[in-house]
Amino acid sequence: MMDASWYSSVSNDLKTVEDIMKDVTRSENPELTEICSYVLGAGGKRVRPAMCLLAFRACGGTDAKKAADIGAALEIIHNATLVHDDINDGGDLRRGAKAAYKRYSIGKSIVAGDYMFALGFKLVGSASREVVDYLVEASAAMGAGEFNQKEYERDARVTEDYYMKIIEGKTARLIECAAKSGAFLAGADGEVVEALGQFAYNAGMAFQIVDDALDVAGDESATGKNIGGDMMEGKPTLPIIYALQDPAAGERIREIFESPSLEWSDVREAIALIKKTDAIPRCLDKAKSIIKDSARLLDVLADSEYKRALIGLAEYIADRDR
Repeated sequence: MMDASWYSSVSNDLKTVEDIMKDVTRSENPELTEICSYVLGAGGKRVRPAMCLLAFRACGGTDAKKAADIGAALEIIHNATLVHDDINDGGDLRRGAKAAYKRYSIGKSIVAGDYMFALGFKLVGSASREVVDYLVEASAAMGAGEFNQKEYERDARVTEDYYMKIIEGKTARLIECAAKSGAFLAGADGEVVEALGQFAYNAGMAFQIVDDALDVAGDESATGKNIGGDMMEGKPTLPIIYALQDPAAGERIREIFESPSLEWSDVREAIALIKKTDAIPRCLDKAKSIIKDSARLLDVLADSEYKRALIGLAEYIADRDR
């Protein structure tokens, strides 16, 4: 359930985004269309298009068609990365349903992900050179972030600073791109574009921290993912990093995290141990602190329904349970 305090401000624009995504991903091949529809129709929070559209509106934009195109493009590209990530990580579930490759095969899912990437970039290509540059930079950062994460799989030496470097690339930069694109399309000057980009970047960092905390302490029926999946895959997330510092449980958590062959029973043991530490409260406090400190970045904007909705979206990101 979306929080009406921010969602209502952009709900009509987001319906337009849904229509654009459905139209753009319709192929002459029925099965390819079906896979795209399966991936995009599985839900998702639509944070990226919401950030783009709210930034556009908050900067005084009126005709949101181009911003909706960019929001749709970013959501399509984001979902394409999820298709490939699930294959790379061996994930079974995505948003409570079978991962696309589990339902349609690895080969077909790789092709569908590539197809979605191409469609997303085609949509963005119809905008300005600046927006294309924002996306190219964000896409490169996503690849680097995933690669950096691989570097520290099952390695307890990973630091909090390195984790921040990972999530900057894999999550924050595309959300930053969304806000900068919306602000630019509304005709905002460079200072405003950069301020909204930094606000969205910070929201993206908080988003991933909360996401990783939910992998430990979330409700599987709400998150739609296997709890403990990050531990099973050896991903160096912030709750794991914090829990490794615990004087009582840290050593056993390290043994499990660094094990090359985990069973789900091991993962459940690690999750129970992490919950006994202060790792989850520390993660959630950090996410909320990032959001609270970011509100001042919007001082460059006049007060409006959309500025308040941007703050509401950021607060939703830090408080969510799914």
